[in-house]
Amino acid sequence: MVEAEEAALLRDTRLLLFGLAESAPVASENRKGSAELLKDYLANRPYYANLGVIKANGQILATARPLEPDALNVPAEFQQQVISNKDFVAMPSTGNPTQGPPIMFFGFPVFGRNNQVMSLVFASLDPGKFDRDYSQADIHIPTNATSWTKLDAQGIVLARHPTSINWVGKPFPDTGLLKEIAAITNQTTGVYLGPGNPETPTVHAFAYADSKFSPGRVLTVLSTTRAELFRHANHALYQNLSWLGGAAAVALFLGWAASNVLVLRPLQALAHSTARLVSGNKVRTGLPHGRHVLGQLSHYFDRLAEELEKREIEREHAREKVRTLSQRLVTVQEKERRQIARELHDEIGQSLTAAEMHLQAALQTPEAALLQQRLEESIKAVERVLEQVHDLSLNLRPSMLDDLGLEPALKWYANRQAGTIGLKVEFNLEHLEQRLDPYIETECFRVAQEAVNNVVRHARASLLKLELTRQNEELHLYVRDDGVGFNVKAARAQAVEGASLGVLSMEDRAALSGGELEISSKPGHGTQVHAWFPLNYVSTESVSYE
Repeated sequence: MVEAEEAALLRDTRLLLFGLAESAPVASENRKGSAELLKDYLANRPYYANLGVIKANGQILATARPLEPDALNVPAEFQQQVISNKDFVAMPSTGNPTQGPPIMFFGFPVFGRNNQVMSLVFASLDPGKFDRDYSQADIHIPTNATSWTKLDAQGIVLARHPTSINWVGKPFPDTGLLKEIAAITNQTTGVYLGPGNPETPTVHAFAYADSKFSPGRVLTVLSTTRAELFRHANHALYQNLSWLGGAAAVALFLGWAASNVLVLRPLQALAHSTARLVSGNKVRTGLPHGRHVLGQLSHYFDRLAEELEKREIEREHAREKVRTLSQRLVTVQEKERRQIARELHDEIGQSLTAAEMHLQAALQTPEAALLQQRLEESIKAVERVLEQVHDLSLNLRPSMLDDLGLEPALKWYANRQAGTIGLKVEFNLEHLEQRLDPYIETECFRVAQEAVNNVVRHARASLLKLELTRQNEELHLYVRDDGVGFNVKAARAQAVEGASLGVLSMEDRAALSGGELEISSKPGHGTQVHAWFPLNYVSTESVSYE
């Protein structure tokens, strides 16, 4: 319970500080705007003692609450650790038992240009307010004659439920109980029966746990009376005895109704089997077949279920054949594209290059003065055709995909397309130590190609992001933009009617390779295309369609 509360607070505080660090006032070091933002955040989170922004040189930029002259300042060691780690840091202060429990500090860096830490945002935790406003421990324990106390290594109360008086920050009054618990060595959890009142003896359950909010281990003690401890058990015992008497009466009634049960049970089994059959499960009634009505009904039901299972198996085989055929067609298509691309590059491209060289040579001859304009126009025409042949060859099958692999091919294509409209591109491509199955590489590249083309043609975006990661033995591709977005459901409906096949093409390619595709978008909020494929590796010698 202690670990869960602390983990939840750490998670919430990290998100809070990350949001502050990314906010415009803090990032621009706007003192007034930062102070107003910190006050708004603190008003909704009263369990924090303070929120603030400190520059890298230690100067206070802004705080939600003014720092009193005698207040505990933010430790320099804590500031240096946030700056050096460049990440979220949680650190307790050394504290003083006479001043209450240690204050907890949390920090997150604010990055400027070139990933340099310009400042840090911090939050200090007030243990008393945390206990009252954040902790949910009181919902896990009874409210009658029961108390739950959390103490640090010096015996200072960190949390107390119910908080009928102000316990937090004070020494635990029952020092004898702490000595008895400390005497029980080599145990992190245990139960101690205290003397208490002879009529109402007290039971104490204790547990030690590590805490990030206090030096050393913290001790939690749950105290209750024996009467309260066994109240639910005694109530359950009396209730069970009452139910036992009722069950005896019901048993007499069931004996009288046994004949009806012999009819209802088979009918219930048939109804249950029918429901499972409708859900697509393999099912048999398990009832004996006979000449009576129920026996014949069970017989015909089992035959029907068997026939449906056979047809489902045949349908699955047919789907598998179609899937295999589609994969082969895609493989043949890619092979033909490669061959055509090579022919364009090797044959037509070389011929055009030779023609250009001849025209250049003719332009240098003395007789070319009269034909100079026509020769220059002919050279420019050949250059345009050569460039078009080169682009057509790359679009059909980029050789970089076969020679260098998926990541370089994606980076090259995205930069090439984005450059045509001045689109900014960001990459987060995880390096793959080993080449993937060429079929997986091709399908992943084609999905990315279609997604990037859609961004260039339709999104009117200013930023394109490509991400390639490995997760749970799967390759995940993300293509995101900050463009105008679109209605995914309407676009898919139009694609089914034949208006545009881009969405269906991406879905089919992902499905044929054993993966899936998901498109998230809405008008005015950009688009994300997320496709994932199985991670099928092959040796570098076998990376080919041929």
